[in-house]
Amino acid sequence: MANNFELFARNSLQFRPSDIRLMLERVHSHVVKPRMSAEELLDVVKGLGFETVEAFGKHIGLEARTAESWARYGLSRDAAQLLLALLNYRRRLVDAMDDFEKTTQIPLDGFFEAQKLP
Repeated sequence: MANNFELFARNSLQFRPSDIRLMLERVHSHVVKPRMSAEELLDVVKGLGFETVEAFGKHIGLEARTAESWARYGLSRDAAQLLLALLNYRRRLVDAMDDFEKTTQIPLDGFFEAQKLP
């Protein structure tokens, strides 16, 4: 909590009137814009190689209560865009590994599993 307070105080000293627009956009994004549903989020984390939102949260160091909230209420649209980008990257990587394996006959998926990479 002390670190958050220090960060808030430091940012408050640097506050500019143009920051109001950014703050309002953040509130709008979290309150007004449509959220990624809990079901969509579960599909995304499964696509990233995790069984549950909580397992994904634990893997990335997310607080358990935040993961529980995401699993129940979904995710803000801006955060959802990041996860969708990760899922797209993972799919492209899997496709590239498949192409590599077809050409070289060297299985990369075993390497990634051994390294515990989703």
